[in-house]
Amino acid sequence: MQRLKDYSKFIAWHAGLAYLLLWAVTFWTLDEGALVFGKSGCYPDSAKVLFYWVCQPGSPIGILASIANAALTATVWAPVFLAAATVRADATEIAALIIAVHVIGLPLGILAVIRMLAAAFDWRNRLGERRRQDAALAALPAPGAATAVAPAAVEPVPAPRPMPPRPVQPVKPRGQFGLRSQQGDDR
Repeated sequence: MQRLKDYSKFIAWHAGLAYLLLWAVTFWTLDEGALVFGKSGCYPDSAKVLFYWVCQPGSPIGILASIANAALTATVWAPVFLAAATVRADATEIAALIIAVHVIGLPLGILAVIRMLAAAFDWRNRLGERRRQDAALAALPAPGAATAVAPAAVEPVPAPRPMPPRPVQPVKPRGQFGLRSQQGDDR
Protein backbone atom coordinates (compact mmCIF):
# COMPACT_ATOMS: atom_id res chain seq x y z
CA MET A 1 0.00 0.00 0.00
CA GLN A 2 2.90 2.35 0.74
CA ARG A 3 4.30 1.72 -2.74
CA LEU A 4 0.98 2.72 -4.31
CA LYS A 5 0.94 5.89 -2.23
CA ASP A 6 4.51 6.71 -3.29
CA TYR A 7 3.71 6.10 -6.95
CA SER A 8 0.61 8.27 -6.78
CA LYS A 9 2.59 11.11 -5.17
CA PHE A 10 5.21 10.79 -7.91
CA ILE A 11 2.58 10.86 -10.66
CA ALA A 12 0.71 13.79 -9.09
CA TRP A 13 3.92 15.80 -8.65
CA HIS A 14 5.05 15.25 -12.23
CA ALA A 15 1.59 15.85 -13.69
CA GLY A 16 1.51 19.20 -11.88
CA LEU A 17 4.95 20.08 -13.20
CA ALA A 18 3.86 19.05 -16.71
CA TYR A 19 0.82 21.34 -16.48
CA LEU A 20 3.04 24.25 -15.41
CA LEU A 21 5.41 23.42 -18.26
CA LEU A 22 2.47 23.43 -20.68
CA TRP A 23 1.66 27.02 -19.72
CA ALA A 24 5.35 27.99 -19.83
CA VAL A 25 5.61 26.66 -23.42
CA THR A 26 2.43 28.54 -24.31
CA PHE A 27 3.73 31.84 -22.97
CA TRP A 28 7.11 31.29 -24.62
CA THR A 29 5.41 30.54 -27.96
CA LEU A 30 3.28 33.66 -27.77
CA ASP A 31 6.20 35.83 -26.67
CA GLU A 32 9.21 34.50 -28.60
CA GLY A 33 7.62 32.21 -31.20
CA ALA A 34 7.67 34.71 -34.05
CA LEU A 35 11.34 35.42 -33.49
CA VAL A 36 12.41 31.76 -33.24
CA PHE A 37 10.12 30.18 -35.82
CA GLY A 38 10.15 33.11 -38.23
CA LYS A 39 13.94 33.07 -38.62
CA SER A 40 14.19 29.29 -39.00
CA GLY A 41 12.07 28.77 -42.10
CA CYS A 42 8.72 28.25 -40.39
CA TYR A 43 5.65 30.24 -41.29
CA PRO A 44 2.18 30.76 -39.84
CA ASP A 45 -0.50 28.36 -41.03
CA SER A 46 -2.85 29.69 -43.69
CA ALA A 47 -5.93 29.10 -41.52
CA LYS A 48 -7.67 32.33 -40.66
CA VAL A 49 -9.27 31.18 -37.41
CA LEU A 50 -6.40 29.63 -35.44
CA PHE A 51 -2.74 30.51 -35.37
CA TYR A 52 -0.30 27.58 -35.74
CA TRP A 53 3.29 27.28 -36.92
CA VAL A 54 4.11 25.15 -39.96
CA CYS A 55 7.70 24.18 -40.75
CA GLN A 56 9.37 22.46 -43.69
CA PRO A 57 9.05 18.65 -43.51
CA GLY A 58 12.76 17.98 -42.86
CA SER A 59 13.32 20.87 -40.47
CA PRO A 60 14.61 19.89 -37.01
CA ILE A 61 12.72 22.79 -35.47
CA GLY A 62 9.49 21.17 -36.69
CA ILE A 63 9.40 19.13 -33.46
CA LEU A 64 9.52 22.31 -31.42
CA ALA A 65 6.78 23.79 -33.58
CA SER A 66 4.62 20.71 -32.97
CA ILE A 67 5.11 21.03 -29.22
CA ALA A 68 4.26 24.74 -29.39
CA ASN A 69 1.14 24.01 -31.49
CA ALA A 70 -0.02 21.33 -29.00
CA ALA A 71 0.47 23.77 -26.12
CA LEU A 72 -1.50 26.43 -27.98
CA THR A 73 -4.29 23.92 -28.67
CA ALA A 74 -4.60 22.90 -25.01
CA THR A 75 -4.47 26.43 -23.61
CA VAL A 76 -5.14 29.39 -25.86
CA TRP A 77 -7.38 27.70 -28.43
CA ALA A 78 -9.24 25.53 -25.87
CA PRO A 79 -12.41 27.68 -25.92
CA VAL A 80 -12.53 27.43 -29.71
CA PHE A 81 -12.33 23.63 -29.59
CA LEU A 82 -14.96 23.47 -26.86
CA ALA A 83 -17.30 25.63 -28.92
CA ALA A 84 -16.62 23.49 -31.99
CA ALA A 85 -17.49 20.35 -30.01
CA THR A 86 -21.02 21.64 -29.54
CA VAL A 87 -21.50 21.78 -33.31
CA ARG A 88 -19.24 19.07 -34.73
CA ALA A 89 -19.14 15.57 -33.27
CA ASP A 90 -15.56 14.88 -34.37
CA ALA A 91 -14.26 17.69 -32.13
CA THR A 92 -15.64 16.15 -28.92
CA GLU A 93 -12.60 13.90 -28.45
CA ILE A 94 -10.22 16.84 -28.51
CA ALA A 95 -12.54 18.89 -26.31
CA ALA A 96 -12.79 16.06 -23.75
CA LEU A 97 -9.01 15.74 -23.70
CA ILE A 98 -8.60 19.50 -23.19
CA ILE A 99 -11.14 19.47 -20.35
CA ALA A 100 -9.35 16.54 -18.71
CA VAL A 101 -5.99 18.30 -18.99
CA HIS A 102 -7.33 21.35 -17.16
CA VAL A 103 -9.50 19.54 -14.60
CA ILE A 104 -6.61 17.32 -13.56
CA GLY A 105 -3.70 19.64 -14.30
CA LEU A 106 -4.85 22.83 -12.60
CA PRO A 107 -5.16 21.41 -9.05
CA LEU A 108 -1.96 19.40 -9.47
CA GLY A 109 -0.17 22.48 -10.81
CA ILE A 110 -1.28 24.45 -7.76
CA LEU A 111 -0.08 21.57 -5.56
CA ALA A 112 3.29 21.60 -7.31
CA VAL A 113 3.67 25.35 -6.75
CA ILE A 114 2.75 24.96 -3.07
CA ARG A 115 5.26 22.13 -2.64
CA MET A 116 8.01 24.15 -4.31
CA LEU A 117 7.27 27.18 -2.11
CA ALA A 118 7.22 25.01 1.02
CA ALA A 119 10.57 23.49 0.05
CA ALA A 120 12.01 26.96 -0.59
CA PHE A 121 10.83 28.21 2.81
CA ASP A 122 12.18 25.09 4.54
CA TRP A 123 15.53 25.60 2.83
CA ARG A 124 15.53 29.25 3.91
CA ASN A 125 14.76 28.28 7.53
CA ARG A 126 17.49 25.62 7.56
CA LEU A 127 19.96 28.14 6.15
CA GLY A 128 18.99 30.67 8.84
CA GLU A 129 19.36 28.07 11.60
CA ARG A 130 22.80 27.13 10.32
CA ARG A 131 23.88 30.79 10.32
CA ARG A 132 22.62 31.24 13.89
CA GLN A 133 24.49 28.11 14.99
CA ASP A 134 27.68 29.30 13.29
CA ALA A 135 27.34 32.72 14.96
CA ALA A 136 26.77 31.10 18.36
CA LEU A 137 29.83 28.87 17.92
CA ALA A 138 31.94 31.85 16.85
CA ALA A 139 30.88 33.76 19.98
CA LEU A 140 32.12 30.97 22.27
CA PRO A 141 35.70 31.27 23.46
CA ALA A 142 38.18 28.75 22.14
CA PRO A 143 38.83 25.80 24.47
CA GLY A 144 41.80 26.42 26.74
CA ALA A 145 41.80 30.17 26.08
CA ALA A 146 42.05 32.44 29.09
CA THR A 147 39.01 34.57 29.63
CA ALA A 148 38.89 37.82 31.54
CA VAL A 149 35.43 37.08 32.89
CA ALA A 150 34.82 34.10 35.10
CA PRO A 151 32.35 31.70 33.55
CA ALA A 152 28.97 31.58 35.19
CA ALA A 153 28.25 28.60 37.34
CA VAL A 154 26.15 26.22 35.32
CA GLU A 155 24.11 23.74 37.24
CA PRO A 156 23.68 20.41 35.58
CA VAL A 157 20.11 19.60 34.79
CA PRO A 158 19.05 16.47 36.64
CA ALA A 159 17.95 13.61 34.45
CA PRO A 160 14.25 12.82 34.72
CA ARG A 161 13.42 9.84 36.86
CA PRO A 162 11.72 6.99 35.11
CA MET A 163 8.10 6.47 36.00
CA PRO A 164 7.39 3.39 38.08
CA PRO A 165 5.46 0.74 36.20
CA ARG A 166 1.73 0.76 36.76
CA PRO A 167 0.34 -2.26 38.53
CA VAL A 168 -1.36 -4.71 36.22
CA GLN A 169 -4.99 -5.29 37.12
CA PRO A 170 -6.43 -8.67 36.27
CA VAL A 171 -9.32 -8.67 33.84
CA LYS A 172 -12.35 -10.80 34.60
CA PRO A 173 -12.92 -13.31 31.78
CA ARG A 174 -16.15 -12.90 29.83
CA GLY A 175 -18.64 -15.55 29.03
CA GLN A 176 -19.57 -14.27 25.57
CA PHE A 177 -18.13 -12.17 22.76
CA GLY A 178 -19.34 -8.60 22.19
CA LEU A 179 -19.59 -5.24 23.87
CA ARG A 180 -22.87 -5.77 25.74
CA SER A 181 -24.48 -8.86 27.05
CA GLN A 182 -27.95 -9.89 25.95
CA GLN A 183 -29.33 -10.28 29.48
CA GLY A 184 -27.61 -7.28 31.00
CA ASP A 185 -25.92 -9.33 33.76
CA ASP A 186 -22.32 -8.15 33.10
CA ARG A 187 -22.94 -4.48 33.88
